[in-house]
Amino acid sequence: MKKCIGFALACLVGAVGWDCRAEDAFLLSGRMALGANYWASHAATEMWRKWDAKAVDEDLRVLAANGFRVLRVFPNWADFQPIHACYLSADKFDQVNETRMFDSEEPLPDTPCGRAGVDERMVEHFEEFCDLAEKHGIRLIVPLLTGQMTFRNYIPPALANRNPFSDPYALMWEGRYLECMVSRLKAKKAIAAWESGNESRILGKSENTFHSEAWLRYVHQTIRCADPSRPVIGVDGLNISREDKWPSAMNASLSDYTTTHPYGFWGAAYNDDFLSVRSLTFAAAQTYALEQIGGKPAFIEEHGARRQEQTSQKGVANYMRGLLWNAWALDCKAMLWWCAYDQTGMTIAPYNWRQPCVELGIFRRDRTPYPAVDVVRKFVALQDALPFDALPKARTDAVVLTTDSAVAHSCYILARQAGIMPRFANPEEKLPDAKCYFLPNALGRAYLTIERWEALKAKVRAGATLYLSWNDTFLDAMEEVGGIEVAYRQATGGADVCDFGDFKHTFGYSVKRRFNALTAETLAKNQHGEGVFFKNRYGKGTVYVFAFPFEKTYYGAAGKYEGDAWKVWAKVRPVNRLVQTGDKNVFVSEHCFGGGRCGVVVVNNGGRAYSGTPQLWKNWRVTRALTDDPDLAKWEDGKLTLAPCTGILLMTEKSN
Repeated sequence: MKKCIGFALACLVGAVGWDCRAEDAFLLSGRMALGANYWASHAATEMWRKWDAKAVDEDLRVLAANGFRVLRVFPNWADFQPIHACYLSADKFDQVNETRMFDSEEPLPDTPCGRAGVDERMVEHFEEFCDLAEKHGIRLIVPLLTGQMTFRNYIPPALANRNPFSDPYALMWEGRYLECMVSRLKAKKAIAAWESGNESRILGKSENTFHSEAWLRYVHQTIRCADPSRPVIGVDGLNISREDKWPSAMNASLSDYTTTHPYGFWGAAYNDDFLSVRSLTFAAAQTYALEQIGGKPAFIEEHGARRQEQTSQKGVANYMRGLLWNAWALDCKAMLWWCAYDQTGMTIAPYNWRQPCVELGIFRRDRTPYPAVDVVRKFVALQDALPFDALPKARTDAVVLTTDSAVAHSCYILARQAGIMPRFANPEEKLPDAKCYFLPNALGRAYLTIERWEALKAKVRAGATLYLSWNDTFLDAMEEVGGIEVAYRQATGGADVCDFGDFKHTFGYSVKRRFNALTAETLAKNQHGEGVFFKNRYGKGTVYVFAFPFEKTYYGAAGKYEGDAWKVWAKVRPVNRLVQTGDKNVFVSEHCFGGGRCGVVVVNNGGRAYSGTPQLWKNWRVTRALTDDPDLAKWEDGKLTLAPCTGILLMTEKSN
């Protein structure tokens, strides 16, 4: 009898995700570091000017004792570089005559810190903080130009009303500040990585992509010149298109790591219940796509929940469990919660403004833990007790081409429900080799240049499969490639009941289109007998065209991922998994070690408990099962039981 193996909380040892054996390592692939974004529980953003080493030491002790080994900690830019500009009068009123420090306008001291306008006392506090972090075995990420925080800008007074991305006076002082801070602090062993700032893309106004790149290149090179030994983290966000002001490819090219701050409550990610498949996969899928689009390791740098808007404390804990399993399966490398402690009871700005939510901590302000802390502890223990060093990357089955981050998440859900593990690529860039390509929401030319479209057609002619969902598409030669032509178009809303033979599904539309099949086979028709899903032979490959860009439209609505739309994708790319559960929301990913050994991560992203006997691929068997909570996940005598928001790792081997 093969029983599920649980792990005691006593396994909390080591820094999960950090490779202490390699000086140049930051976050390891196949391991996931867990931590939080940190402001002191007693003072939040005023922690440096109200420095209390004893209170901070206790904060760190509590975090370390509960498995938090990585903290992102913020030197408040206005506190650390309190410079004031002294202007001339009369016709030279806009010229700075001298720069001084503090509200008292003291002359700059003739010291390394003074010449950079940096307050020596603040640096000493930060040095003491680093020593406390090292004492508790905590590694630090340091966003240096922390000027934006919780809806407020903390810009040094001398730089107020100046654009930090382009103003020469601001850029000069930024460079001095960065060089001083990094040179002074680089001796601190607790610091693992530098970062330009917190969400620094919104420190000021970038005019265009060139503007963004010039600033980021200047900042990162300044940091690297002062400390070439540590990695530098790029600005946050998944921005696929090169037309974006902060495109992910540009950001990644200048950075060692990229990050996401995936707060879905400001978009459509949480249109469904907080514990739905859409919500549970959002942070992991966005980070997964970012790494593939940018080509640099990516991790979840900030993520949290507005509890009063979204769910109960128990719900946050369940969400945390599902989030961690999904993120680990996609090799997200780290998850840092926003934030460590609640920021309640404070009358300082911005916490008494109407915008911020102050109950975002995973601990209360008095340091007592919320239920989600126990989930983190157990997941840390699971990783510490794994019988291998790292989980291999998941095996992929198809490439999804899109420039829309919302469409990417939608496609991720549909693909995983269909049993497909997707990988993502920017259609503006060189196409990766694959056996199957999905081109969802092919609006216009779908961001494909003539050269990219020709390359994609060549891959299909050589034997690949292409799926395209139509949205006023005008890629050339579609009559030949897709074997269809548009017969009718009208900007009117409605819905079609589509019959695929083995299932029916209703698709809504805002534009009514009808197609003539030329050389294509009609695979599905609507209630009027008109074709909506087509299959065409093109060279040695196959092209599928669907009449509705539902991957885009579904994301803006609620409840759409509970139906059978995923079956459209399953028809394009049928996949046999080593473990098949028969439940669309129980996701399965395969992580092969070689030699006939694979780890299979199974995550229940549905709202109901799963209990069944999964089908194993021929000649494969489960040799061991590992989970973070054996009360919620069990493998016994071939039967799998998974509570909602729960995962399990099945170690499988191929029999001789």
